[in-house]
Amino acid sequence: MSKKHKNKVAQATPALTVQSTDITQDSLTNLIAGLMDGRDKMAYNQYAWRKVVGREELITMYRSNWLARKIVDAPAEDMTREWLTLETKDESSKDKLEVAEKRFKLVTLLTNNLKWGRLFGGSALYISLAGEDPATPLEVERIRRGALQGFIALDRHQLTVDKQSLPIDLNRPDYWRPEQYRIPRTQQVIHASRLIFSDGALVPWDILNKESFWHDSVLQPIYDELQRGDTVASGTASMFFEMCVDILKIEGLTNKLNSDEGTREVQKRFEIVNLAKSFNRMLLLDSADDYQQKTINFGGVGEVATMFLQRISGAADIPATRLLGQSPTGMSATGESDIRNYYDALKAKQETILRPQVEKIYDVMAMSELGHKLKDLVIEFKPLWQLSEAERANAEKIRAETDQIYLMQGVINEAHSLKRLKANDTYAITDEDLDEAQALAQELDKTDGSDAVLSAESAPQEHNSTQA
Repeated sequence: MSKKHKNKVAQATPALTVQSTDITQDSLTNLIAGLMDGRDKMAYNQYAWRKVVGREELITMYRSNWLARKIVDAPAEDMTREWLTLETKDESSKDKLEVAEKRFKLVTLLTNNLKWGRLFGGSALYISLAGEDPATPLEVERIRRGALQGFIALDRHQLTVDKQSLPIDLNRPDYWRPEQYRIPRTQQVIHASRLIFSDGALVPWDILNKESFWHDSVLQPIYDELQRGDTVASGTASMFFEMCVDILKIEGLTNKLNSDEGTREVQKRFEIVNLAKSFNRMLLLDSADDYQQKTINFGGVGEVATMFLQRISGAADIPATRLLGQSPTGMSATGESDIRNYYDALKAKQETILRPQVEKIYDVMAMSELGHKLKDLVIEFKPLWQLSEAERANAEKIRAETDQIYLMQGVINEAHSLKRLKANDTYAITDEDLDEAQALAQELDKTDGSDAVLSAESAPQEHNSTQA
């Protein structure tokens, strides 16, 4: 090769340079370990969609798998377990609403609505009003007195979208829902305003559109975890059938099995050996035979099973103490923090999911039972965390001591303390007791005020008499 040609090749081939950033980005470590390059197996991992769990399989899981059933039921039941309180100045109307609530079995139906929404990805509570067309929009202010007939819980498979076109109206809080639904195999059309919806696991808009505007079941994202847990449980149970295996070595067994007569002879011999072992707990063998017994070691199986159950608990967002009914493990473990966090999450769901539902329901019941809404009605959910008898007694003692201090300092009067005791149902305090206490407090205030005036008027006279 000529010198001139060599110079051209050298100019065409760029020199290999090392960037200074290659060192700071741990390129040497990746080169040795094979991380984040073509040799790293994790680089080829990706999430793949398996399938949508269908209605029949969801029903089978709910009926046959206790974990799946508890994952669906537990949050719904816990959200409505302690229920709520109603506060209004009109005590008579409050009593009527509470009676109507029990008559319509509101707590049970709302709980079922939450359950079917969680199981199937959507459910709705139908408001049945006599004399009104279900296909027309609901106007709460125009509900006639006594028109409410009750509520019916319908899961997503009992309702189909009547109109495929979806007009976008941002004035509607649930603008994405269809305006009308139809009962399958009937001509009955129901307007969406007459339905109180309960959704499952939320999905993005494009999936929502494909699924006829229904969400996923809460069992859908934990389907694989449930299957893995069942596999571990069933595999462990199968191991018990072979936890102890007898091994009997017989000389010339292969030759004997080559003929039918030899096979029958071997089979009969084993039956006699097994019979003798069962009756006498003694194994009779020929001196040339060899007998062994192998057992399976179950060490570590419990830890593996517990790990999968914990994964299911985490996936369901339900603490193990509630989902599995087991005591917390570890030193000084009480499980109180897990349960409190779980209750805090349910409290948030009560405010975001249950509150709009119950507010609409009580407006409907008020129109039907009273003929008007209660504008001052306040709905408060009771605390999910309930104190023990000892904790309640200690808390009440602290409040009593606090009231005593405030009474002695004149910050409050007896009527204020009685109101708190009545609100907490500490004693059977009536409204008449409160009125008497309030009247007494006012009389004492007047007496104290008149004494102060008399003292102020008499003070200058005493001063003048002293000067005289």
